[in-house]
Amino acid sequence: MTAQEYLSYFKHKYYKTSSFTSGVALMVFDAFLLMLSIGTSFFIINLINHSWINFRSFVTYWVYLPPALAVFYAAGLYPGLVYPPADEVKKFGICSFFVFVGIALSITVEDADDKWPIVVALILATPFALILLPAARELARKLFSKRKWFGVPAVIYVSGPSGDVIIERLLKRKDLGYKPCMIIDSKAFIAGEKFGIPLYPPSQETFSFIKSFGIKVAILCDYDRDTTYINSYYRYTIQVPRINDISTISTNVRDFGGILGFSSTHNLTKRFSLFWKRFIDLFLLLISSPITIPVVLIVSLAIKISSPGPVFYGHKRTGRNGREFKCWKFRSMVIDADKQLEKILAENPAMRAEWEKDRKFTNDPRVTKIGKFLRKTSIDELPQFINVWKGEMSIVGPRPHMLKHTEQYSQLIAGYMVRHFAKPGITGYAQVTGFRGETSELWQMEGHVKKDIWYIEHWSFALDLFIIWKTIYNAIHGEENAY
Repeated sequence: MTAQEYLSYFKHKYYKTSSFTSGVALMVFDAFLLMLSIGTSFFIINLINHSWINFRSFVTYWVYLPPALAVFYAAGLYPGLVYPPADEVKKFGICSFFVFVGIALSITVEDADDKWPIVVALILATPFALILLPAARELARKLFSKRKWFGVPAVIYVSGPSGDVIIERLLKRKDLGYKPCMIIDSKAFIAGEKFGIPLYPPSQETFSFIKSFGIKVAILCDYDRDTTYINSYYRYTIQVPRINDISTISTNVRDFGGILGFSSTHNLTKRFSLFWKRFIDLFLLLISSPITIPVVLIVSLAIKISSPGPVFYGHKRTGRNGREFKCWKFRSMVIDADKQLEKILAENPAMRAEWEKDRKFTNDPRVTKIGKFLRKTSIDELPQFINVWKGEMSIVGPRPHMLKHTEQYSQLIAGYMVRHFAKPGITGYAQVTGFRGETSELWQMEGHVKKDIWYIEHWSFALDLFIIWKTIYNAIHGEENAY
């Protein structure tokens, strides 16, 4: 592809994209959610006693939006591309707290009789913002990613296949915001194409027309050439290491006399963190009970009507520190599932081989119609709130494995038992980052375990909040790999 041909290609696909446009779009979304948070808190106070506060007066607080958004900008929340979700939740929480408390403090100095209900309402807006802003941010990116103007064009610098994973991820996840517009491959000798993206060997001519297009982002994937000219021109450079084990949360830079190092705090080794996590579990059980209790009753009735047998099903799982416990679920299979299993194994060699390998079927004929829905939406996991109440599980944590799987994989995967240093969870980090469902291959379980260990080492309230929201989102939209 010649320079002129690339110019036409670039203008067609990336001409209107910019970090400014993307950032402003997300900023408008955040402004709406901030006002919604204030409106919700004003509504609650007004509902308690309508004489305390005028609900409609919340619209007058739009004047505080510019400084609030300035705080968000200063915290690095714009343009909001490829930002670690847990870090984003954490920053939204901290910024929202200071914004609303700051506004509340400014009102306390006013000489007005009705100021205290307003102060309470503004402080009450903080938890609403903490919940709404991160959830809306993810939704906004999903919506905006379908538009040509969203995102930023980026040049990907690679050495052979070193950037294939990143390029494929960016092409698949357009909501991440960075759009590969060119690949510079140090191993290439002639221009070509890869993943539908123009590819060039490094040269001064190529660099010159990169500059002429005003591309300001470079992503270096284990690039083995001199990067002096890259660092001197591009406004933003991102280094993707060959070994991607560095966490994106609770990580700090350390300087060993000019040698760069990274430190991370293993939060779930702290007693206060364990106490705080248990408190959060009990608090979430309490505030969710008005929703979960009716759902449990409705589902229980539906199971009873649709098929005979008990509503709940308990199966032994491996818990914290390797202790066994009975994990509860809604019954999603027919009552004579064991007898049907014997029949299937005797009559169907293919399904027998699948069962012997994984101890489960991808399409299990024993699952009832309502059971398929419960599994698809994860509602079958709701009875595990009983396990949380008893202290056997947590809302968020590594999913509990069957005893047979614990015995099997502890022999095959190094560090497998580390995942049992924390209480198992109803949902987990692995489940919301692509490792929910089938683990028929060893590499799938290795990835699963790696995510579980990462979660244990880098736990935070913000991370739990992100996982909970992601679980709710997946439950509403359904997941193809849930069975």
